Amino acid sequence: MDKEKILERFTQESERQTASIVLDRALKADKTGESQITDFFDPYQQRIADNVLHFFKGLKQISWGGYDGAERARILLFPAVWQSSLTDVPLSFLQAQVSKQAQGLTHRDYLGSLLGLGLRREKVGDILVLPEGKAQVVVCPEIAGFILTNWREVGRYRVSVEEISAAELTPPPARVREIKTTVASLRLDAVASSGFGLSRSKLTPAIKAGHVKLNWQTVKSAAAAVKEGDIISVAGRGRVEVAEVRGFSKKGRIQLLLKKYT
Repeated sequence: MDKEKILERFTQESERQTASIVLDRALKADKTGESQITDFFDPYQQRIADNVLHFFKGLKQISWGGYDGAERARILLFPAVWQSSLTDVPLSFLQAQVSKQAQGLTHRDYLGSLLGLGLRREKVGDILVLPEGKAQVVVCPEIAGFILTNWREVGRYRVSVEEISAAELTPPPARVREIKTTVASLRLDAVASSGFGLSRSKLTPAIKAGHVKLNWQTVKSAAAAVKEGDIISVAGRGRVEVAEVRGFSKKGRIQLLLKKYT
């Protein structure tokens, strides 16, 4: 199989990096007949992985992030003649508890403190922020012990950490709101403005500062093109899915159905 020909299908450097990782794992699984596992991929990377694995008919895959609806997941690759299940995807689960005075801590606070320990983002899966100063974290097993020993603070608050089981995860229910709107163009700033209820004058500085992502990739151009199926996220404000592009209105504007997740 020609690795370079497959990689030519991916034009952006970040896409090629993900595709190359998946290709290496797939080629090894295909050659050795042994299962292979990736680190955590975001949904956009998972799509890239699906496109790569389309070329490997002799392999199967399982994507799992620890619970139904997990955003970040590891991908297990194994020969098609095998039988594997979700429990074969290696994951560890941790629960952090900060002091009761620590109100308003966010996903960014917990993630920032973990990355501050020197951990790589791809080793950390979803972070579930719970009431009463708790958060649950899905991680690669090889870093669980390090976190248990070294994670002592979130912001200015002390934190205690324990290992829990997958059954103890308590993901909050997803809240989804449909938004029917029209935009002048499928520019990032125009669609995000409608989805998040923010003026384009407020969005532009956020985009330039790297606080806006398109398909989980930071985009610093307000004019970046958006299409059906894309996901836009703004730090601290959730994410918006471009569920449908419904053609033009009588006034020549583009009709959209957006789904806002908070």
